[in-house]
Amino acid sequence: MRQNLLIPIVALVLLLPFYSAEAAEVRAFYNINQLPFKQIFGLPSLDNSPLTEAGKWRLNFIANLSNTYEVTTEASEQIVTDVETFRGSLIVSYAPWDNWQLSVEVPYISHNGGFLDDFIYEWHDFFSMPQNGRSKDNSDELQISYLSDSGSSFEMDNSRSGFGDIRINGAYTRPWKNRALIFSTEMKFPTGDYDKLTGSGGYDFSLGLTLNDPTSLGKYRITLYGGLATIFLGDIDGDLASEQNNFAVTGRVGIGWQATRLIQLKLQLDGLSSLYDNDLEEMHDPSLQVVMGTSLTFTDDMYLDISVAEDLDTTTAPDVAFQLAFVVTF
Repeated sequence: MRQNLLIPIVALVLLLPFYSAEAAEVRAFYNINQLPFKQIFGLPSLDNSPLTEAGKWRLNFIANLSNTYEVTTEASEQIVTDVETFRGSLIVSYAPWDNWQLSVEVPYISHNGGFLDDFIYEWHDFFSMPQNGRSKDNSDELQISYLSDSGSSFEMDNSRSGFGDIRINGAYTRPWKNRALIFSTEMKFPTGDYDKLTGSGGYDFSLGLTLNDPTSLGKYRITLYGGLATIFLGDIDGDLASEQNNFAVTGRVGIGWQATRLIQLKLQLDGLSSLYDNDLEEMHDPSLQVVMGTSLTFTDDMYLDISVAEDLDTTTAPDVAFQLAFVVTF
């Protein structure tokens, strides 16, 4: 009799969070395209959940590890990207007034041979996925090179690391029919080093608009979000300045489900227009990434994001990127 009673009690305890989950803020994953020649620019974060209460502070610790293997050759150009890139960022945000937020981001970037190549090779082999040139003979190597007939070139075959380009962001949130419109602007300063691919050597500026919609599917505890930003790109401090564009657009759409009081499940698509004017798909073509993962909401002021990003076009974004982000508000 006791065993018969224990089973439904245990089941009720396990299922209770699913039925008692309260509406919570669903936050977009912080994701940018980490291809070495793209991540040097000031690609906006399109944050859909800035601080809105005056006097609040937020610290965001982000660790992102991406892996890429790609060799692209055209008649007059060639690019080789065999690299594992770590990007760690500290973002400090403050709300000086209600619905206003100021943020400073300080990134640290490292390019090296890494350790994920064998895992990715075995993963592709197990699921009969294309290797796109990967083999066990070139595991955990580093080579980033670009060469064109016009004389533009770049070469990196040893690990490089250093602090990246510092960013300052301002955001204003305007409530709209139980939703939120977020207007943002961002400036990137050339504090990194182009020779290490930790920065572009130029100033970048962006303007963005994001919509956060917890209402349309609110009865299912689902939040929709999306955003669009225009980017004005300063010239690279190197040969590739002659190949780059000075204007780009980035966008995002996403959906998040508050499964329990602790767990959010999220899926988003991140797109980026062309950053370079040449014939190489890896550099010229627009990119589209799918980002999926979960948020563990420990309290209203503390959560952990765990996500993985995959390229939907295997030449225009890293093969895979893993991310952890720990956020605390006080």
